[in-house]
Amino acid sequence: MPHPPRRLRLVDELGVPKTLIAGHDVVRRSQSRDWLVLGLGPDPQTLAAGLPPDARVGYLECPDFSGQAGGDWRAAIPAAWQRVEAFDPLVDQNILFYSAAMRLFPGFWAPVRASLRLPRPALAGSGGDRTALVPDQENRLIAPEAAQALRDEGFAVRAVGRDDLIACLEHSRPELFLSINFAGLDRYGETQALLARAGVPVAVWCVDNPFHALSGVKTVAWKHLHLFVTDDWFVEPLRRHGAQSVHHLPLAANPDFFQAVPDRPDLADKLLFVGRSAFPDKERFFSGLSLPAELWREAQDMLLRGRRPDFSWWAGKLGIAAFWPGVAARRVGFGAEESGLSWRSMVIREAAGTGSLAVCGDDSWREATDIPFDLLPCVNYYGPLAGMYASARYVLGTVSPLLPHGLTQRHFDVWAAGGCLLTDNTPGLDIFPRELARPVTYGRAGDIPALARNLENDRAGLVAAWRDLIASKHSYRHRIRAILERIA
Repeated sequence: MPHPPRRLRLVDELGVPKTLIAGHDVVRRSQSRDWLVLGLGPDPQTLAAGLPPDARVGYLECPDFSGQAGGDWRAAIPAAWQRVEAFDPLVDQNILFYSAAMRLFPGFWAPVRASLRLPRPALAGSGGDRTALVPDQENRLIAPEAAQALRDEGFAVRAVGRDDLIACLEHSRPELFLSINFAGLDRYGETQALLARAGVPVAVWCVDNPFHALSGVKTVAWKHLHLFVTDDWFVEPLRRHGAQSVHHLPLAANPDFFQAVPDRPDLADKLLFVGRSAFPDKERFFSGLSLPAELWREAQDMLLRGRRPDFSWWAGKLGIAAFWPGVAARRVGFGAEESGLSWRSMVIREAAGTGSLAVCGDDSWREATDIPFDLLPCVNYYGPLAGMYASARYVLGTVSPLLPHGLTQRHFDVWAAGGCLLTDNTPGLDIFPRELARPVTYGRAGDIPALARNLENDRAGLVAAWRDLIASKHSYRHRIRAILERIA
């Protein structure tokens, strides 16, 4: 009589208790008597009963799994089975893979899967030209600019998806895989492991809050990536969480914006605010979260005084120091995001009081104030935006509190387009000369009208000086060169 299935419970790679389910996938069939079992699962005895009687069995097991499984589990492993520490994926043998292995210990099993999927990666130097890989998601902001900068640096740029990555790595060894906000990298680290097996360094440029991007990642393997953050505040927390290669890399100017011409005479005397009231899928991302009323009141008071209740502030107030694994960063981020919405509403309200405000965004901004302003429809970043920056008298910039030391694309693009940016006060401005940043910076939303009036005499000179600075030091080629130097 067969014994009842074993139930085994252990803690996975991220510290989450899980009850294991049985089941193996057939990776390879062979006429050989040799069998390789990759992960024994919760019941080695039942597994053995399903194999041919004459099978010669070797098995590879994750040390963390076998260490937790206990003495009874180890005793159920047939004595004739041989434990192995490594294997040759090209050897002719039958191969089974424990179905749940990748969800339990992906840091261990992703390289094993990579060796099966890519048994023969291309040799170094094969493939001809210097090649950089980018995920085939060109609609992501700054991805096209980064790709063009790579081309300008002499790279052949190839957009790849999961379906064609293996074929690429079988025939060439690219010098770089560049991801924006972890695009093209899966939550269990399989793509990362394939690239590591092929000897291709991976750089991730985190344009947004990196802990939000990491909140869905289920493997510790991300800590081995080259991480570049637009906000230097995140360098230390990422290192504290185990990241081994973290570097500050600000945003840069879209080169096309240098070709902008004023083409919107209706904006010539306007303060222009551009932006949506919420990012896509905001409600789903922050589902079920709320803020303590007393902290929200404190945050509102800070905003009125020109102080920033940012991600760092909310983390301290909520007592959250560990931002990964899990979704704790989203709780912190919800406070910062709501603070940012309130701050932008204050900016719109004060700017509307000048009687010369145009808002390019969604209808929700009408709720910010009863004072009339021009509401323009949202525009595509790669469409008429550059001309709007060039046309407006001033462009209003606000930095999301999700980035404590952040800058936005406007800190580079507005000046490149020949526009004039009024920016709120963020530590991220320290990358620019103080004599240029100070005259265009406001602390409180109520300071905006006076700041705009006081700039009138110096506006043309500031625009010219800023434009020269952005062109000489803040292009995407500068940023790509920094990435290449760091990973060399």
